[in-house]
Amino acid sequence: MLIKRGVLLTLMTLGLTGCAITTPVPNTDVTVPVQWSQPPADNQWPSAQWWEQYQSQELATLLQRGRLGNLDLATSASRLLQADALSRQAGAALLPQIGAGLSGNRGDTLRSDGNGDLSRNSYSATLNASYEVDFWGRNRASVKSAQANLQASRFDLETLAITVDATVATTWFQLLENQQRLRLASDSLRIAERVLDLIQARYRFGAADGLELSQQRTLVAQLRASLPALEQAGLQLRNSLALLLGSTPDTALPIATALATIQPPKIGAGLPIELLTRRPDIRASEARLVAANADLTAARAALLPSIQLTGQYGVQSLALSGLLNNPMTAWNLAAGLTQPIFQGGRLRAQVELNEARQEELLIDYRRTLLSALGDVDTALGAVRQADVQYGFLALANREAELAFNLAESRYRAGAITLQTLLDTQRTWYQSQDSLAQQRTNWLLATVDLYRALGGGWAEGALSYLP
Repeated sequence: MLIKRGVLLTLMTLGLTGCAITTPVPNTDVTVPVQWSQPPADNQWPSAQWWEQYQSQELATLLQRGRLGNLDLATSASRLLQADALSRQAGAALLPQIGAGLSGNRGDTLRSDGNGDLSRNSYSATLNASYEVDFWGRNRASVKSAQANLQASRFDLETLAITVDATVATTWFQLLENQQRLRLASDSLRIAERVLDLIQARYRFGAADGLELSQQRTLVAQLRASLPALEQAGLQLRNSLALLLGSTPDTALPIATALATIQPPKIGAGLPIELLTRRPDIRASEARLVAANADLTAARAALLPSIQLTGQYGVQSLALSGLLNNPMTAWNLAAGLTQPIFQGGRLRAQVELNEARQEELLIDYRRTLLSALGDVDTALGAVRQADVQYGFLALANREAELAFNLAESRYRAGAITLQTLLDTQRTWYQSQDSLAQQRTNWLLATVDLYRALGGGWAEGALSYLP
């Protein structure tokens, strides 16, 4: 008879779980273009190890140190562990809850004949089990929500890892630019001092006047004044890079590479539709939308009756050893149904809250996707424009160098005025400085493109895990 009852309860449970509520995930209604408006180098998707394209071991070392030491990444990894614990916690609701108890007591009873007390010991052990039948799928929806939030946290971590990679690379390139500009300023200062020596010699022999001497001294002083600002900017960049690596300001940084030796790579951008699965921030937004949809399902299911199954088995004996040998036994099985009737509108308000939350995350998903598409298109245009502009500036720099060398020779021969020499000198210095800055802008544009493309990320090949 007991077996038949157990089979009946099991069949009822299996039948009831087939009535779960389902809420479809809303349509995102975003049309993805077939091609980028700014043509990429090719349609190949970049590698997840995109930094290798710069062919710099120093950069690779810095990125590795950033992955291991960045404190923002460590914080995000802790959030991922929290989300994992919450997911496992939610999954426990799908399983029976089992508990055990053991108790003992001693009592004295006064004899009716007055001949002392009668002492008695009593021992009992119980085993309790309870299970909520997931009739409407509320618990399964809660588990789905927790799992989706776990995925979102994982994607958030990947997004942050890509951002840290890009920021480390950007800061390092800017630091190399600062070093090159310092060298250029120092070289220009040496040239200006050489010209000053020439003017002073001509002045002593009466071949130059005091105005020419003062003008060159002014230029030398201006060039000397530019050095402290560049040195301070370099200090700030080094400290920023150290912070990204989770290190103190006095940490050693590999910055021996010359900016001119790093060639900006040619970058493929795949197809726009691929971006939906290639950017972890889009996947995170999608996962949160799935979680909100599951929360809405759970909130709707909470309006409906819930069924609780409970069971208890216990033994009792007057002696502790009797619990195992010859105890008295008792058991019971029960089923209960609870229907919310009046809770002041709390459950209905929770449904409306989750509906609004789902709508918010749907809008956020659309915004994230459109922003990502715009990021890539803008970055493609920036890389192309930086390439073209660098070519023109390189040509201008070669001509400016040639003009200065000719002007210096002619000034020594007395064929041109000092003002002409000073003008060509300033033009060459400014041209070199502009070229260094533009090369950095070109490199930064390629890093921005890698970041906009998700750093070559693909699900299933996670680049950072705690």
